[in-house]
Amino acid sequence: MAPQTPHSQSRPFLPPSPSRPEHYNSQSPRAVSHQLASYSVIHFDVHSGLDELQRHAHERGWFDRGFRTLTVAWVELVFTTDGWKTTRTLKSTDVPSPIVDGHFFLPDVPRGTEVEFALHVGLDCHAPEDLSGYRERSDLWLNNQSQNFRQTSR
Repeated sequence: MAPQTPHSQSRPFLPPSPSRPEHYNSQSPRAVSHQLASYSVIHFDVHSGLDELQRHAHERGWFDRGFRTLTVAWVELVFTTDGWKTTRTLKSTDVPSPIVDGHFFLPDVPRGTEVEFALHVGLDCHAPEDLSGYRERSDLWLNNQSQNFRQTSR
């Protein structure tokens, strides 16, 4: 008789799983309609080349110290549609982001609504030779010289 190896020992036998789970509903799927949230869009392209961001970097002395690469780390849109009786905020850090390529998707704001807004921007800087991270970080408001921006949503 040959010696038994671990591979020749009997293994437990599991029966095949049922073809349909017990909770399976045999009825065909039905389409269910949901009301999609209404939204409209305004556009403001926030990028590191904006004069206000460049001026902020100069004022902080970043360029003088060789930190010439600016990055917009985050953006918050603070807006109103009723003369600042109520204030709403959209953040680029929300998931999914309501801000895509400078387009701000405003939930529950009908198209054609006048939107008054300001932007709170996070800014990072680093030297061109830095491969990761940032040297300094700051934030500033873009608000049309304290007059706020206005756009009609589309």
